[in-house]
Amino acid sequence: MIQLLRYFLVFILLLLLISPGKAQDQGIENLPRFDMRTIHFGFTLGFNNMDFTLKRTPSESASDSVLSIIPESQYGFQIAIVSDLRINNNLNLRFVPGLSFGDRIVHYSVYHAYLDSTYSIPKKAESTFLDFPLLFKYKTNRINNFRAYVLFGGKYSIDLASQSKKKQEDDAYLKLLPHDYSVDIGTGIEMYLEYFKFGVELRMSYGIPDVLKRENTIYTNNIESLRSKMFWLCFTFE
Repeated sequence: MIQLLRYFLVFILLLLLISPGKAQDQGIENLPRFDMRTIHFGFTLGFNNMDFTLKRTPSESASDSVLSIIPESQYGFQIAIVSDLRINNNLNLRFVPGLSFGDRIVHYSVYHAYLDSTYSIPKKAESTFLDFPLLFKYKTNRINNFRAYVLFGGKYSIDLASQSKKKQEDDAYLKLLPHDYSVDIGTGIEMYLEYFKFGVELRMSYGIPDVLKRENTIYTNNIESLRSKMFWLCFTFE
């Protein structure tokens, strides 16, 4: 997944660098007045890859029973509404509220001193995020029926499936706090078709706050911080 992101980013950056100062008249130009609209709307469908950025608490005891903590990303999907405000020919402000579904797994490797053995304990974190991203979209000049762009901004999210209010003994899940906010960056390409504009977008989201609910157990005391990290591959229709 990371390798794919790198190739996609390099491809878009090359397009941004080689884009000429003015669009060239080649062939039939679809939707010639589309970008003159002050406001327009659309929707987006996509896939996501949910993950964590995990930092362990420094171990002060050689008998620490938790040997390792490894997060495992999982795939999900997303649907959102696009609201776009034109600032100028190359810059737009986008509000893209939507729902993101997915989960993540954290694997604990625990040493049992009495049995003198090590065993693995997976903890699942299921999430249904109600996202409120506000993004700036910087676009190249239009080349016939094509543009490339980059995105940057921030997002506030509410996890509707948060397990934070469940009892401590219900330990099948890793409990996360419901509120999160992040820095978002991305890139994409868009094509002007006969009746609508179609785009392919890759976006990355890096959470800022620690979202782990502290329960004074070996599963939370051994984690200094747990932050959300997400990747999206989205298809937009405007």
